[in-house]
This record gives sequence, C-alpha cells and structure tokens, in this order.
Amino acid sequence: MKTEKHKVAIIENHELGIYSIRHDLVMALAERYEVTVLTEIDDSFKNGDLEKMVRFVDVGKSVLNPITAIKYNSRLRRALEEIKPDVCLTFTIRPAIYGNMVTNRLKIPTISTITGTGPLFESKSVSYTIARQLYKWVLKKTRFVFFPNYDDLEAFIRAKYIKREQAKRVPGSGVNYEKFAPMPSARNNDGKFIFLYISRLLKDKGVMEYVEAASIIKKEWPQAEFHIIGPLWTGNKKSLTVTQKELSEWIEKKWIVYHDKQKDVRPFIANADCVVMPSYREGMSNVLLEAASMARPLITTNVTGCRDIVENNVNGLLCKVRDGKDLAGKMKQMMNIPVPEREIMGRRGREKMIREFDKKRVIEIYLQAIDEITNGKP
Repeated sequence: MKTEKHKVAIIENHELGIYSIRHDLVMALAERYEVTVLTEIDDSFKNGDLEKMVRFVDVGKSVLNPITAIKYNSRLRRALEEIKPDVCLTFTIRPAIYGNMVTNRLKIPTISTITGTGPLFESKSVSYTIARQLYKWVLKKTRFVFFPNYDDLEAFIRAKYIKREQAKRVPGSGVNYEKFAPMPSARNNDGKFIFLYISRLLKDKGVMEYVEAASIIKKEWPQAEFHIIGPLWTGNKKSLTVTQKELSEWIEKKWIVYHDKQKDVRPFIANADCVVMPSYREGMSNVLLEAASMARPLITTNVTGCRDIVENNVNGLLCKVRDGKDLAGKMKQMMNIPVPEREIMGRRGREKMIREFDKKRVIEIYLQAIDEITNGKP
C-alpha cells in the first residue's frame, strides 16, 4: 500500500527567491513531500523546472501597507486552508511575520528562516517599528526559527522574540559548489578589469557606494568596467530603492554596464575579475557564496553576513560600510594584485565554501527539522 506523502507549504516573497536561492532545497523537499509554494508570481520563470515538481500559488506581494497586508493575509489563509499542510516554511521578514500570523491561527507547525534583519533593530521608520512590535508575538509558537548567522540569532533572543530552544543556526542557504564551479572566462585577454555587483537595486545592498566607487575609479582607470546584475525593486520603501532616473544616469555617464536580472549569473561571474558586495548587513550573502564557489576574489563590507564569508587578504578584501571612497580604495588594491595572487585568493574562497557552506548540509538540517515535526517528536 502506497504511503501518502506529508504536505509542505513554502511562503516566500517572490518566485525569484525560489528559483535562485532556494531551488535546490525545494527540489530536495519535493522528492520527499508534496510541496506547494505560496509566493508572488510574475511569469519570469514560466515553465521552469520546479513547476514539474511543485505547485505554485500566486498570493501576491507581501507589503506593510495595512490594507494590502490584510488582503495578502486573506489569500494566504485561503490557500493554506485548502492545502492543509503538515508543515509550513517561511523565508524572509514579511513572510515570517504574515505567515506566522496565519499558521498560528490554523495551528500549522512552522519553520521560519530569518534570512537577514537589515536595519530592523536600528531603523526608526514606521515600517520597521511595526515589524519589531509584530515580531514580539508572531514567533512565539513557531516550532523552529533558523538563522544564517549567530549575530542575528542572539539579537532575536535578546529582544525576546524567541526562546533559545527555538533557534537553530544554519550556514546561510549554502552553496551548490558543483553547480557553482569555476568556469573559463570568455573574454580572451581583452585588457579590461571587470567588477561585478549582483543584487536587487536597494540602497542597503550598497549599490550607491558601488556606483560612487565606479565614478571615482573611471577617471583614473578607464579600462575598468563596473557591471550590475539585478532588477529595480518596488517592494521596499521608495527612500531605500534606486529609481529608473538614477539608473539611467549611471548608464548614460558610462559608470556602469547594466544587465537587469538574469536567470543564470554564472557566465557573468566567470567573466568578472572580482565580485563586489558592499551591503550594509546580510543574513549570509548568497552572491558572495556563489562567487567564492566559482573561485572569484571578493570585496565586501566588514559586517555580519559578509565577513563570515570573506577573510581579509585571504579570499578577498574587506571595506568599510557606507563608504564609497574606501570601497574605491579596495577596488584599486584588488586591481594591483597580480593575476596569480588573485587566482590563489579565488581557490582559497572555493575551498572555504566546500568546507563550511555545502548546500547539502543546509538541506539536511531542513529535512531533519521537518521529519522531527511530522514524526510527532516534542
């Protein structure tokens, strides 16, 4: 007699996160469970491979606007009532808040992953003030709360959002070092030095500092190119996002080369001499994990979720946060490092990824937690 599979629901902000960061995890879950993904869908990944393995339900965008939030919660509730999952997984800040509101009421055991806190504890904005208040009660009944770094884990315990027995540390989303393996460059010694930034165009990801550094270096090193992969983003406050006008000005001034969003960033990483992530704070930067796995030297800020990946002068360079001039200095330093030494940096980075951030380890942690819940262990 065939045993019926347990049901797992996943709540994520956007299908981009499912197809990029969480692809391997979702595939692994689908091999064991009946999986449904509740997310915002815009058909960017229409007919993607995950559609053959899991069901997608479009619940729209999770935002902090009260009226929109009520509608979003209502869609979540209807979907979860129909699915009747045995376990629910939530990823990122808003699905963690809204998802747990609904799963608490429906008594669905939940595993929430706090992928990063951003300015949660420092910002005085209305949205983050509300988020802090909501966190005080929405995670109380969450079975497990996963954190990619110990700084965020301890911060949530100090703030009394969770109890220590709920918390687990996982090494970020991990990296598939077989998929993100070194690839040959297609540039054929073109004489350029290419820096690459990959992220949504959000100010707290350091994009303004990256462009400032580009504008400084371009005057002295015209052979340097500063590439950006990532979409303009409307899911955050306008004060935190880059506008179309700003982006157009950067392109017009030839400070950057813009590639919008890409389904496969590996060829771009392979063609880059250095990958740069000047973020203000990360849970654990997936961009840095993937670039290091592909043996690229890195430049990033000396902050949580970045310095965990980059050891200064070992597999990359650390710069000051919110400081475009210091970033420019580190970029110049990287350009002056001989190619053989940069290659050594890259190899050290890949070795670190295999040793500390293997995605298989991350997936096993999720599978064990789900099995613990579905097997009825206290």
